[in-house]
Amino acid sequence: MSIEHEAKFRLGDCRDMEPRLRELGRLRTPWHFESNTVYDRGGELAASGRLLRLRRALTSTLTFKEPAPGPKTNGIKSRIERESLVQDPLAMDAILRGLGYAPRLRYEKFRSVWELPQGLVFLDIMPFGHFLEIEAHPESIGTIAQEMGLDPGHAIDKSYHSLHQSWRRQQGLPPMDDFVFDETEHHRLTTSLGCIARPQGEYHAE
Repeated sequence: MSIEHEAKFRLGDCRDMEPRLRELGRLRTPWHFESNTVYDRGGELAASGRLLRLRRALTSTLTFKEPAPGPKTNGIKSRIERESLVQDPLAMDAILRGLGYAPRLRYEKFRSVWELPQGLVFLDIMPFGHFLEIEAHPESIGTIAQEMGLDPGHAIDKSYHSLHQSWRRQQGLPPMDDFVFDETEHHRLTTSLGCIARPQGEYHAE
């Protein structure tokens, strides 16, 4: 068990950050594609701020997150995180369904991971925009943001699901939980980023 502290920043093009990241740290994981499925049982997890997620990427992981105790820091989300590698994501999906959990939403991203002395930086390309995410001790997040040329006051503590919902409202679009790439955009990004096209055990959740 660990406590995860993270903050997001909206960007125009996250690849513009790569030269600065090369100066500050090292590339831990190159660009790759992720397919994520969030499970719930009658909305009980979402109602209490908990998350159960099966992620298929270069490897597959099952993650459970819940709110961390203690005071909150503006712009920073703090959660208790438990995560385990999954050898067979299709079998894990069947186990979760057998326990009464069902896919609540599905989302995709292209991601690269950078390691800095004070923490990790994630560059994320979502179907609705580009983001930079910092995962570090709360006192270090602002320092890393400033080193990246970002204003710590613009830190976002919302989930990607919440940000997607806000984006759809701003665009005048009807609500939709899933946010995935169409095949044309998926192929374009896979080619331009030079990453693995499909993750381990990917499938389309019903």
